[in-house]
Amino acid sequence: MTKQIEYSRTEKIVFWSLGAFGLLGINSVFFYGLFSNPDVLNGALKNPISLAFIIEAIVLMMLFAYLLSKWGVTKLKPWWFILLSLIGSMAFALPVVILWSKKSSLELKNE
Repeated sequence: MTKQIEYSRTEKIVFWSLGAFGLLGINSVFFYGLFSNPDVLNGALKNPISLAFIIEAIVLMMLFAYLLSKWGVTKLKPWWFILLSLIGSMAFALPVVILWSKKSSLELKNE
């Protein structure tokens, strides 16, 4: 039996704010750097230190996708977390999958 986790209004605002920051803030910096100086990405992929961080981020993204589903934190399939992480960032994907799949309070009252 999975316990339904409820978040306060303040927690939801913080989660959505973090998601917006992940999508708009982090992605804006990435795309600005990508389009203003494309050679930097190539350099990062050739740098063993940055490549290690990239690989770690990919491994953690897959692990979080599995664990969020396994722990019942979200009803979404694990690939949703992976897709949203690749579209935005993990700072975007985590709050979105947590809050997107929650039942409304009306549905909870009827159970």
